[in-house]
Amino acid sequence: MAIRQASVSDLRKGNITRENAYVVVAMCFHPRGLSADLRDEYRADLAPDRELFKDFKAFEKTLGHAAAFRQCGYERRFTLGAAARVRLGELAVMSRQRDVYLVCQCELGERCHREMLMLTARILFGAETDDLFHEYPFYDQRLKGVQ
Repeated sequence: MAIRQASVSDLRKGNITRENAYVVVAMCFHPRGLSADLRDEYRADLAPDRELFKDFKAFEKTLGHAAAFRQCGYERRFTLGAAARVRLGELAVMSRQRDVYLVCQCELGERCHREMLMLTARILFGAETDDLFHEYPFYDQRLKGVQ
């Protein structure tokens, strides 16, 4: 059992289901047309703040996903509020009994806040997680300063 990650397309295709995991959509905006029946929970507070998201999307249009992540300073700017941190801690506890999937629009393998959430769950709450596709050294250092 662990905290894992998936994309909205994985959810739509049925690659992950509520039958075998607890599914949390962690996005600023609920995905258009995604049935609430496919998820257990929608948490905008586990997503980047809207200003960061807006900046990322603006850069993504011209630079592509990876370059936009760097250009907007995503790793340095991503933060979690107190309520989001509490909920992530609760999800970390839940993941000891049942897989918990964090879902976002980004495809697997792309830099994504899901991985930063997984890193947070590991460092702050001792959660087991899937391996990350990327390293987040600045965010990692910030988290270790919180401990």
